[in-house]
Amino acid sequence: MDDKIVLATKEQGCEVAALVSKLLLALVGHKRHVDPAKLAVTAEKLLSEDFGFHAFLYRINGVAVGVITVSRSAAIYAGGNYGVIEELYVEPEFRSKLIGKALLDKVISFAREEGWPRLEVSTPEKENWQRTIDFYRREGFLENSVGERLKLEL
Repeated sequence: MDDKIVLATKEQGCEVAALVSKLLLALVGHKRHVDPAKLAVTAEKLLSEDFGFHAFLYRINGVAVGVITVSRSAAIYAGGNYGVIEELYVEPEFRSKLIGKALLDKVISFAREEGWPRLEVSTPEKENWQRTIDFYRREGFLENSVGERLKLEL
């Protein structure tokens, strides 16, 4: 097998969006409609402009089977710029094969190259996604001492 992690460009926006749409269907598909075409437009835009948004695809024999996205954020408490892992998805048949770890390791390396002092990630609710939370904890992520992240849709 030819395994490779690549930094996605806007030309791979559809591939990134296809994997992210599967993640969203798993997380919130029962609560809202997920439109892969709309996600593809957004992915292409974010990957083509300097939004500080990056996606890495894990390819096996040229086929994308995993994705991780990370964006640059900034805060005084963080000492300036830092990274936020926005999405991480691996196709079900490729899970437990260290692909998620390889993608995370790639983002950690990227964050160090960018000079970010930290990475943050929001995790889904514990009752349904304990395996995801355990994965991040195994990789050294700690619970946020500030509190839960909340959102306001505008």
